[in-house]
Amino acid sequence: HCILATLWYQKSDEMRALYYQCFRNAETAITQNLALAGHTTPVTGTPAPEGTVLSGDRKPPAVVLDIDETLLDNSPFQGWQVLEKKSFNNDDWFRWVELARARPLPGAVDFTRYADSMGVEVFYVSNRTVQEMGPTIENMAEWGFVNADSAHMLLKETTSSKVERRALIEKHYEILLLVGDNLADHSGIYEKRGPDLGFEAVDADRRLFGTKYIVLPNPMYGNWLNDLLRSAPGSTEREKLVRLLETF
Repeated sequence: HCILATLWYQKSDEMRALYYQCFRNAETAITQNLALAGHTTPVTGTPAPEGTVLSGDRKPPAVVLDIDETLLDNSPFQGWQVLEKKSFNNDDWFRWVELARARPLPGAVDFTRYADSMGVEVFYVSNRTVQEMGPTIENMAEWGFVNADSAHMLLKETTSSKVERRALIEKHYEILLLVGDNLADHSGIYEKRGPDLGFEAVDADRRLFGTKYIVLPNPMYGNWLNDLLRSAPGSTEREKLVRLLETF
């Protein structure tokens, strides 16, 4: 399954267009959410003048972004896995991360700069481990991502769930927007998808997509695939995937 997915990610114009579209939508959402929260002047969309009393005395605004396949392109690692016939393992992944060679995804750097220019604090919540902090900062700083530092990067320590790390940010900031390629990047509601694969939860939250949540396309890996393989009948990955296909 990974060959076509990785090639689409690396070689299709549609992928690039979708990333530009998502980050353009993210800029629009940030601007609108700032105005709704009273952080900007509604007419111009510029940050409210210093000393302005925020509506409801609200906390300063923030945006939370995932890193992998949201801001940084790790598809060369996926391609290497395909050629080497290797499944994911932490040692190989860490070798790739240490190279600090991942390229920024289309529109990603500009979005972090836009958010920063609007007075929105940019935070990164990623399941890269804390041991990967150094090369991750190096990689992101090289491309000019805003706030590429340990104070704004909340990496994995003990749990893959991002709920607690988002809560740490919310102690001091109001999160206006969350951006990621995995639904668990946006809410803990999506961490357990259940028999309906989480469709009901997504349908219930449909008005949050494009306004509070921006979801980026990643056909190569993710919770969606892990959940499918965990529950599907069959002895091999291919057999499981084939059995899951809907046909006529």
